[in-house]
Amino acid sequence: MAREGGGLFAGFRVLGRFSGHIPHVLRYHGRYREFYLATAVGRSVHTYNVSNALPQDITCLAADRMLIFASYDNILHAFARNKEVVHTYEGHKARIHLLQPFGDHVISVDVDNILIVWNIQSEEEYLQVDFDKATFAVSAVLHPSTYLNKILLGSEQGSLQLWNIRANKLLYSFPGWNLAVTTLEQAPAVDVVAVGLVSGHIILHNIKFDETLMKFQQDWGPITAISFRTADGHPVMAAGSPIGHIALWDLEEKKLMCQMQGAHSTAIAGMSFVPGEPLLITNGADNAIRVWIFDGPGGTGRVLRSRMGHSAPPTKIRYHGQNGEQILSAGQDGTLQSFSTVHEKFNKSLGRGSINKKKSKKKGLKLDTMALPPITVFASEVAHQSDWDSIVACHQGYITCTTWNYQKTSMGAHKLRPEEFSKHKPIDIYATAVDITSCGNFAVIGLSTGWVDVYNMQSGIHRGRYGKER
Repeated sequence: MAREGGGLFAGFRVLGRFSGHIPHVLRYHGRYREFYLATAVGRSVHTYNVSNALPQDITCLAADRMLIFASYDNILHAFARNKEVVHTYEGHKARIHLLQPFGDHVISVDVDNILIVWNIQSEEEYLQVDFDKATFAVSAVLHPSTYLNKILLGSEQGSLQLWNIRANKLLYSFPGWNLAVTTLEQAPAVDVVAVGLVSGHIILHNIKFDETLMKFQQDWGPITAISFRTADGHPVMAAGSPIGHIALWDLEEKKLMCQMQGAHSTAIAGMSFVPGEPLLITNGADNAIRVWIFDGPGGTGRVLRSRMGHSAPPTKIRYHGQNGEQILSAGQDGTLQSFSTVHEKFNKSLGRGSINKKKSKKKGLKLDTMALPPITVFASEVAHQSDWDSIVACHQGYITCTTWNYQKTSMGAHKLRPEEFSKHKPIDIYATAVDITSCGNFAVIGLSTGWVDVYNMQSGIHRGRYGKER
């Protein structure tokens, strides 16, 4: 797509991108009394609303009451009204990897281990602190609740430091647990901080008395995110993992309450409970944002709302129907999705191709041996889509073609393949092209042998063959 030049091929809008590997931020708008969610998608911040684009992909995201902060490489920007850049902070020599808004200031830390405190309005450096990477490589930042002018820093070496930013003074060093700190999160109780470690341990630590209150461990690798459910009478802590599972801990009973396995197909990048409500928002690099509601027995969550696109690049896209309002898209992630050009709320996923849908559901995403290869070509027709399946697709290196139902947003009733291969699957013969007749009654499938087969879309019955084998 042309970036410069004429307006003919200027980008209009991006469809199907919702989330990357950067944790989302949740902010509360006092005047409208609403929560806004902001995610980094490539060079833009999506705030359910969307911002203008920055020159490069965003590497870090944070928000306070008024502004959203986003950095790329060594430059930090502040967005107002969810759209335009109103402040730019330049001074880092290396890529920024941590951000923490802090009253009238914002703190940024770069990969060279330099911490800068900026005055938000004047854009000037208020303070710069250089840490020695060998003894204290900063890996997490937190402003503990009610601690005036103070920030808590976690390190790759495992120790923590409490600083007074105003006086530029180190107040206290915590020895830590000899394991790298991956995340810091304020607990609902004052003085208590949750420390996520690379070992999968979560330590609830009182920083006033430097004593550990509780210890938990998950078995899925480092802690990627922590959030606390507050204000609705359920003392629950959620923790995210690199393989997409979420653990929920009961803080009163001090035990694991339940697990939400496969919440995302990649690492949990960010998670936040909505204050005062039984809702948890998660995002990940699988290009999905999910809102989970906890309203059932056993304490586990179910998906209330989600925005998701392909987690791997699309292989084929085409319009569905004549009005130009829906685009069907098949991706290398094995899914077939429909994106609306009118509004994201009309998007829908038709799911993933599977040899046996029932067995697939039992095994879950990670262990699914029934998954079909990605769709390479598909065709759709709206003529009879309310009566029977309206989409036919062929899969990479695969003889069997699948049908899909647009109305039911799921895989369809039929597996279309020549009868001579009903008992065994040929190694070197596969479907290469598909189409549906404009009346919606017949699917036409081309094979690598040069044959063209015709099937009835309603019944899946083979109706004829054209061509000679060659």
